[in-house]
Amino acid sequence: MKKIFGLNFLILILCACSTIYNYESSYYPPTFLYESEIHEHPEHYDFYMHDSYGRSSPLRSVAVDSNSFSGVILQPVPIELPEKLSRTQFHRRNEVHVFVNDRELFPEKRMELENSDIKEVVIYSDPKIVSAEKGDGSSSFSAFVPFMGGLILSCLILVIVIFGDVFPNGCYIATMSYGSYDAPEVRILRRFRDEVLKKTFLGRVFIANYYAFSPLLVKFVKKTGFAEK
Repeated sequence: MKKIFGLNFLILILCACSTIYNYESSYYPPTFLYESEIHEHPEHYDFYMHDSYGRSSPLRSVAVDSNSFSGVILQPVPIELPEKLSRTQFHRRNEVHVFVNDRELFPEKRMELENSDIKEVVIYSDPKIVSAEKGDGSSSFSAFVPFMGGLILSCLILVIVIFGDVFPNGCYIATMSYGSYDAPEVRILRRFRDEVLKKTFLGRVFIANYYAFSPLLVKFVKKTGFAEK
């Protein structure tokens, strides 16, 4: 039972690593521009304006106050708005798309809009998360390092608990209670590693650190008998 519980918990942790990437489109009313963190730091975002004729133009020098939105309109560019950004579209996560009512866009001119001029707003990232990412980079990094360290250590310990047998050459062997390296349950884990973890940044970080720190963990377990407790 302990091994099965540990296995399930390990899979949950690995799933968390693989699903951390998720940028789906969200639709908001015009007031969202003034009520969210967007109005405090518009420089953190890439703004686009869409007119009633289906044209889309990037904006620069955006200003947002309590009841108006303005920006200098650049040359129109074709742009698609997927319901969810793919991994190759990660750079678009901070886009803000403003759809206007019955207004035509004129390049190189500043346009000021009020609530009644805006139809809806589309974004891919939570403004609170964007503000945190764009804030103190050193504090974000210092928080990320111990998080990853703790995650990796937790996963390694769980692997030790689940795969109780440790070979003298310093490698874990997935025979555990399933009896064979080719057991169906073990194949599922290997498949998950190859088809899911290797396709994400955090998944690759976990795999690299797993193989880097495994020998040290093996020595620790052999000396303390942790896996037998």
